[in-house]
Amino acid sequence: MRKSWILYLLMLCPASAAADDNVFTVATLNVDGLPTYIARIHINPDGPGGDTWLVGGYLARKGYDIIGVQENFNYDEELRTPLAETHDCGEWQGEINLGIGKIFDVLTLGGRFETDGLRLFWRKQHRLESEEMTAWRDSYGKFDHCWDAIVIKGFHRCEMTLGCGQRIVVYDMHMDASTDADEAAGRDQGDMNARRSQWIQLREEVLARLDDRPVILMGDMNSLYPRDSIQALFIDPINATGLYHVSDTWVEAEQGGRYPAVGSGDRNVAYANGEVLDKILYINPLHGTRLKLQAYRLETDYTHDDGTPMGDHYPVAATFSIEREASAISPVVTETPATIFSLDGSRRPRLLPGLNIVRDGKGRIRKVVSR
Repeated sequence: MRKSWILYLLMLCPASAAADDNVFTVATLNVDGLPTYIARIHINPDGPGGDTWLVGGYLARKGYDIIGVQENFNYDEELRTPLAETHDCGEWQGEINLGIGKIFDVLTLGGRFETDGLRLFWRKQHRLESEEMTAWRDSYGKFDHCWDAIVIKGFHRCEMTLGCGQRIVVYDMHMDASTDADEAAGRDQGDMNARRSQWIQLREEVLARLDDRPVILMGDMNSLYPRDSIQALFIDPINATGLYHVSDTWVEAEQGGRYPAVGSGDRNVAYANGEVLDKILYINPLHGTRLKLQAYRLETDYTHDDGTPMGDHYPVAATFSIEREASAISPVVTETPATIFSLDGSRRPRLLPGLNIVRDGKGRIRKVVSR
């Protein structure tokens, strides 16, 4: 057996926190917490199952400041317990209900398991201010195509204050998946359409609520740049506002800021290039406090003591520093007219009915509702 109480105790000893309060780490991980059996069918033989305490111990030992997990379904206690001494956690929608009545409802009456498998953890010196859960409008495949629609996938939006006092917004999410076989056979269009809808929904949500706080978006996006129009659907429209800038940590750290072109290959080409399905993006306001990427890591040491992986995803981690805009001496600025944008980043000649994003001549940003 892999289980060792000595190893367990070691895992409960977290890595020391960074000495610089302006530096913090984030990580995202699909913990593969599906139940091992449903109705006596062995559905998840390669998941950690009852050994999920090892996953929690690994995350505690790493000492990440903020952790977003996905597919945290039926082994939440095993995941949470090793983290409890050092981390607090947000809301959880519960496990997959394996009661006979619920299984019958899902299999025959059109029901879904009412959970999203998402949860956020953070070190105790930080503070969660608010948390909201949102389901995707569209999902594809209930008993095929990775069974995405059998649960209620979506995203959590969390407003946080770090220990140093900096306020940020964190999104944790899980998007629709595709199988290798469906993609190779050209049967994954429904999956791609679902992800397209989800990126658009995420963009609308983010644009409607951007302010002077930096934003981190992480999770199992199940998206690859050669296959999904991430840049066109999400990144470019936000950058086009002239108010904010979106970065992908992997693209920035490993690709010199160059995004792989859509259609430049299949998932095998993406994997060979070092891209993975799990991503950490971040958004900075162009004026005020910003995040600066210090490091990006694919945590390939996420293994058992015999070297075998703990799950089918490696954690993705990033280290950020907080860069505060100098304000002691301000240069003389000639006042310029306000610039007005729509939610999709298009410039407007004047205030139009609905929500407008307005940037004044001093770079200050506000939202204006016009009727």
